[in-house]
Amino acid sequence: CFQTSKNEAGLDHYQVRSYRAWYAHITLSMLAAAYLSVTRAREAEKGDLQPTGPG
Repeated sequence: CFQTSKNEAGLDHYQVRSYRAWYAHITLSMLAAAYLSVTRAREAEKGDLQPTGPG
């Protein structure tokens, strides 16, 4: 789950400058990861999910 978030939601693309900015970045990245997971699950239920490769 963490690796997917790093790759797809940009969880690891931030250099810490302050706690407040870091917290905002992490929060938005995790919301994006949750949205992508829900969207992927809904598409899989419909049978419309296209294979994206390993993992």
